[in-house]
Amino acid sequence: MTCEVAVMNKRGIALAADSAVTVRDGDGARKKIYYTAEKLFSLSPDLPVAIMTYGPADIMGVPWETVVKVYAQKLDGRRFDTLAGYARDFLAFIEGATWLFSPEIQTQWVRSLAHSVWDGLYKDKLDEALADLSRPTPRQALARLAAIIEEDQEDWAGYPDLGCVAPDYGRHVQESYAEVLDEVAELVFEGLPLTADIKAALRHTAGLTYQKDWFHPRDRSRIVIAGMGEAEPFPVLLEYDVGTLAAGTLRYKKTDETRVGGDVDASVASFAQDDIIHSIIQGVHPRVYREFVEAAARLDDPDGEEESEEIREREQRLAALVRKEILRPYADPLLSAVSALPRQDLAKMAESLVNLTAFLMRMTVDEDETVSEPVDVALLSKGDGFIWVKHKDVRALAHA
Repeated sequence: MTCEVAVMNKRGIALAADSAVTVRDGDGARKKIYYTAEKLFSLSPDLPVAIMTYGPADIMGVPWETVVKVYAQKLDGRRFDTLAGYARDFLAFIEGATWLFSPEIQTQWVRSLAHSVWDGLYKDKLDEALADLSRPTPRQALARLAAIIEEDQEDWAGYPDLGCVAPDYGRHVQESYAEVLDEVAELVFEGLPLTADIKAALRHTAGLTYQKDWFHPRDRSRIVIAGMGEAEPFPVLLEYDVGTLAAGTLRYKKTDETRVGGDVDASVASFAQDDIIHSIIQGVHPRVYREFVEAAARLDDPDGEEESEEIREREQRLAALVRKEILRPYADPLLSAVSALPRQDLAKMAESLVNLTAFLMRMTVDEDETVSEPVDVALLSKGDGFIWVKHKDVRALAHA
């Protein structure tokens, strides 16, 4: 886990990121937490643009630190009118970096993703479906597997296509990696005589995983691009989910956008481990808020046995009422104060929010210390570009 914060007003934007990173083995079991991770990066001291990463520390085995720093070198003084221009150029750089993400590496990740999806979904469901049969025959197993795949593909129909890929991208992936996908199918369903129809259905599922707006946890990183383009006077913050490359195409999706200007004088945004920061900004812990809304909506059903459309609608009305009458009135005075802060105080606030999260996690005995000092802090402004306020490398050199 990690904790990152962006505090913005019309004077600039302060970014802060902790240094903890969790290293896991291939099965997902945690191995060790290190406290030297780089998560906040400058593209150039002259540019008021920065990139933060959270989630996996790498993309397809290449550290995000390497990707961002190589891109900063390739940028070579180019400037864009909007922050979205930098974002598009950065994502296009990743897609075109075949020397980092070779076709062979892309094939390996297609293989890995297909194995994870089929083993964690189809194989597990098949084992459950056959558990009530004392000695299931291959024909019975194949029939149940076909039914499981068909049901799952009906669910896939409810997902929209990912906006960054061509309409036939999924089909292109399944055709480009047909042989590899068939090999994975034989491995996952070892001992089961898969028919040509089932193999084709599995390949179709693989195509859907790349075509649809869906990211597997092993396939997704999150990045934040913050700052100002040449034609943008005030800060902008863009969030993206970024997947992996297959058949030369990068999957990604913009998940949020925050802008200062107009009616918005200030904003405080937090990423990853953000419950504590939401508690400070809104005055109530998100978990307490959710549990209160759910409990209040079920006052007539204290045992929670009823699950109806009426209760869901009641929860939505209560949530909207709490946001309007409690959360917003609590948060608005704080945001008004943020709008008046000088840039150095923006940096102090961002750093303090990350430090407080790290402190409270250290004091919580039933959670791992996955947010930790040192905290890197940067200031971005139209006049001064990118300035490090605090950085672990600078501190290390100062004490050497």
